[in-house]
Amino acid sequence: EPPPQSVSSDTSSLDAVPPSQEFSPPPPPSQVQLQSQQPSSTDLMRAMGTNPRRIFLSLTTSTSIALAANFLGITSNLLGSVPSEVVESTGLDTYYPVNGFKRFNGSGYTLTIPKEWVADTAVELAKATRRAGTLDYGMKRPGTGAPGAGVLPDAAFGPPGKKDARGLTPQGADTNLSIVISQLRKGFSLRELGPPKDAAEFLIRVSLAPEGSGRVGTLLTASEVRRGGPLYQFEYEVDRGQRGVPLRAISVIGIVDGENLITGTVVAPKADWTDERYA
Repeated sequence: EPPPQSVSSDTSSLDAVPPSQEFSPPPPPSQVQLQSQQPSSTDLMRAMGTNPRRIFLSLTTSTSIALAANFLGITSNLLGSVPSEVVESTGLDTYYPVNGFKRFNGSGYTLTIPKEWVADTAVELAKATRRAGTLDYGMKRPGTGAPGAGVLPDAAFGPPGKKDARGLTPQGADTNLSIVISQLRKGFSLRELGPPKDAAEFLIRVSLAPEGSGRVGTLLTASEVRRGGPLYQFEYEVDRGQRGVPLRAISVIGIVDGENLITGTVVAPKADWTDERYA
């Protein structure tokens, strides 16, 4: 009987596993794979029920509304960086204040006023009353002292103040700007009024402080300036005695279309002209 074969207990052959067959965890995903797994901006907009076109239209609309409404003064600030001649030619300064002022365009004239100032409602009411009387021939013509009688400003402005029982701002407030248009004969010129000083003294004597009015007018300066045409400019004071505080004013007169005399006057209490707040 052949001898039994011995069984080797050497297990080294079982433990020897090639390194390539050893178990190892899967490698981490690459940066490219991570980015591909994140949602794109298009996916996010689709999830929100919108798209680039809607976002663009929303931004355009909101910007237009902000500019039109002058939100936080955006439009005024933008116009303030544009040359004044360009802004005036567009007419935008009649809707939006620029550098603290807004423009008013009248019949044959243009002027700038502080943005806080408002139109004199009493003047507008008197003008409307006069127009109604002109259209309705059955109405009585207003006499002296009646509403709409006398010379009415074409426009008047002043700082907002208290209103009367009818909700109107008081006419003839101490601080205001007014424009008066008087029709003259064709071909009239400022030279016919004489030199600026003579014309100013005539204006004070006849209109501002006539005899018996209780007012005393004092001419300070009178000169001729040219702004597209000859203009007379006067600066004067009016002492009203016990009826009110002394006033100081500047008036500018000029001829438009050869037959309309335009007088622009800005007036305020004398003390305000030396107040540092208004310097």
